[in-house]
Amino acid sequence: MLNKTRLIFVLFVGLMAIVSIGCSDSGGDGDADASGEGSITIKFAHEEGQGDVQDLYVNKFKDLIEEETDGRITVDVYTAGTLGGNDDMFTQLQTGAIDFAISSPGFTGDVIPETQVMAIPFLFSDNLEVNKKVLDESEALYGTLADKYKEKGITPFKFWLEGFMYWTANQPIKTPEDMDGLKMRGMPTPLIMESYKQFGADPQGIDSGEIYTMLQTGGIDGQENPLFYIYSSKFYEVQDYLIDSKHHIYTTATLANSDFLNSLDEADQELIRDTIQEVNDWSFSMQKEEQEKAMKGVKESDINIIELTEEQRAAFKELSMPVRETYIEEGGEDAEEILKTIEKEIEEAEKEVGE
Repeated sequence: MLNKTRLIFVLFVGLMAIVSIGCSDSGGDGDADASGEGSITIKFAHEEGQGDVQDLYVNKFKDLIEEETDGRITVDVYTAGTLGGNDDMFTQLQTGAIDFAISSPGFTGDVIPETQVMAIPFLFSDNLEVNKKVLDESEALYGTLADKYKEKGITPFKFWLEGFMYWTANQPIKTPEDMDGLKMRGMPTPLIMESYKQFGADPQGIDSGEIYTMLQTGGIDGQENPLFYIYSSKFYEVQDYLIDSKHHIYTTATLANSDFLNSLDEADQELIRDTIQEVNDWSFSMQKEEQEKAMKGVKESDINIIELTEEQRAAFKELSMPVRETYIEEGGEDAEEILKTIEKEIEEAEKEVGE
């Protein structure tokens, strides 16, 4: 039986252990004190595989923030599938199970209908410099649309692009008639599904992790994705044609759980925002390099590459125009404001970049 002195000592050691665990706990539960001296661990998830564009982005952020803070802020990176599907990841960001995420608006349309503006075909410019400028500075995105995210407990840092989207299929696609009846996979959001209906296809909203197998087994006939992802996922092994359609750009967003972000002191919040802006600026040249690598690799495969002419693209664009009305009908006045503002911003950016 413990004597009184030893009992006091044991209780003291146990209490100190509990205090120590509480002080080192990560996740933004007050572990960083007012001076920013506490350690912070950011749980940062994304939608893509190791070495893909989003993974390079998150690891660049990890390297910069850990170096800047001498390891006081650390980042745990979770790649695609680690925490479940894309819908699971977005839910975990809302609930605070993860702190930061890269989540494409194409996967959030059921939760935040206004984000589907990013999925409207032929909305953005054929000039990626124009699109970069709009995504970096847009009043629509960082005003009205950002407020929609915040209503769901999420704070958007930046919207950014990962290059043009391409189609792959087991038959050539040059006209809308070629799309007729094809089981085409797109991101599982209502507006993208509607877009493929307008093109005459049979849209399939399966998760990205199932695409290769579904292509291989004939469960789907084709799909859309940015070029680097088509290459890294080896879709060229199970598809005969790669179509350079430029029907829209792949956009995504760097997001934070609002409660977690607000639990950090102002200095750390500012540092994180500045670091993300730095990574965002770097990501444009990075994704361009990844696209070039992917094109080189794809050309070495047996896949046939088709580049649509302006006339061919115009036929698809004309069919897609009702999708804009569908977006407004589903999102209401705020959606209409977002769309009209972005259309104006793209037009102005094209003039400015072209000067």
